[in-house]
Amino acid sequence: MEGYYIRGIPKNNKKETTPPKELTTQVPTTEAVPTTAAADDVVVVKEYPTCNCWTRECNYCRNMECAVKQDLVNSETGIQVTSQLKRRKLNSIVLYDDAGKEIGKFRWSLRGIWLTGCIQCLTPAQLRRARAANGPTAWSFSIKNGVVRIKINERCLYEQPLVGECKDIYSKATRFAFYDMTCENSFTFRRNVMEAGERITPDCTETCPQK
Repeated sequence: MEGYYIRGIPKNNKKETTPPKELTTQVPTTEAVPTTAAADDVVVVKEYPTCNCWTRECNYCRNMECAVKQDLVNSETGIQVTSQLKRRKLNSIVLYDDAGKEIGKFRWSLRGIWLTGCIQCLTPAQLRRARAANGPTAWSFSIKNGVVRIKINERCLYEQPLVGECKDIYSKATRFAFYDMTCENSFTFRRNVMEAGERITPDCTETCPQK
């Protein structure tokens, strides 16, 4: 056998016997099972309509079945929305703590930006100019580490750090819902970082007709 050294055996009058063959056990082959870490890396992205929580079924924005759970204070991406940007029509997001208690609303339009109790200002010119010439605009809102940011096309066009009590209050934001927004608008749902309430569906539980 290649790779083995066989020692010579002296002759004798005994009958030669054939040495027993070595028994070999075939190692069963198994398919690699993906680890938990690998499974967690799978990102499922869907576009859902911005289901309006100001309805009787949603108990006028108090029913967490109409909200999305997300670790907002540590999220770089934040909440990504596609909507029509106008001067008078507000884009409104309700923010909740982990117990489902409303802590404030983020609202903005081409006219102004508001965060309940903490921000009230005019929309910067560069943010107004960045909207799509025709149709809806994709934008994002985030409050990572207590800094309010609005981005369009990955560019940060508005930034305002929160301080003191404002930072303390909004650092507790772990859920959000959309207020007074229509089915024509949408948001990006990422399953690896978001947990949708039961009424957050592709048709907003039959309140938004499917195209």
